[in-house]
Amino acid sequence: MGKKKHKLTQNQINGIIWIAILLAIIIAIKLFSSPKEENSPQTDSMQLQTQAFLEKKEDSVYRSRRPDDSRQQYPRQPRQASARSSDEAPRNWYTTDPPAATRRSLTVELNSADTTTLMLLSGIGPAFARRIVRYRERLGGFVSTNQLMEVYGFTPELLAHIAPHLTLDSANHSRIPVNSVPLKQLIKHPYVDYYFARDLVNLRSRGVTFTTLDDLRAIPSCSDTLLARLLPYLDLETR
Repeated sequence: MGKKKHKLTQNQINGIIWIAILLAIIIAIKLFSSPKEENSPQTDSMQLQTQAFLEKKEDSVYRSRRPDDSRQQYPRQPRQASARSSDEAPRNWYTTDPPAATRRSLTVELNSADTTTLMLLSGIGPAFARRIVRYRERLGGFVSTNQLMEVYGFTPELLAHIAPHLTLDSANHSRIPVNSVPLKQLIKHPYVDYYFARDLVNLRSRGVTFTTLDDLRAIPSCSDTLLARLLPYLDLETR
């Protein structure tokens, strides 16, 4: 007697069909998928722009302020846990009490003081002292005490209170070598946006040397406002 032939069930046939389909898909993916391309210059510039934006956004002291921007920011005070009587006037949690008096003989050099020295000024606590130092490092040093208003939370009242106790060594700040600074370093300055840095580096790569203000004004994204703020930090000498 001959051997009986075993017929495949419908479920077995369906399983074989699905396996064949999966194998065909895997083979097609391997055949038609192109190798990963290297980052193009445009991709690199977008990554650099995003990285610089996030660094400035992450820094709590960074705030771009126009010269005519008179808006003030007041740090919110923590709500007191103690109960108050019903006839007590509600407290405005967005105002700050006036700082206590600072010793008349105290003077602080703004570009060299550490956080401990800054905290000797009344109204300057640990948070403000850290913000001032961090922003000073990003700037390369202060050239005016009015730049303290660019530190998050600073108010005109606080600046007026501590200004008589501040001195400023205007020569004690670093400058940016315009004709040699890398793009990644230039874009980290609080006053520099990506487009200005990109245009400057692009012109420099074409052989342009920046030695005068007119050379800087030739940068497409340069404005008079930007130039006025940035000029004290620019070194136009060639080496």
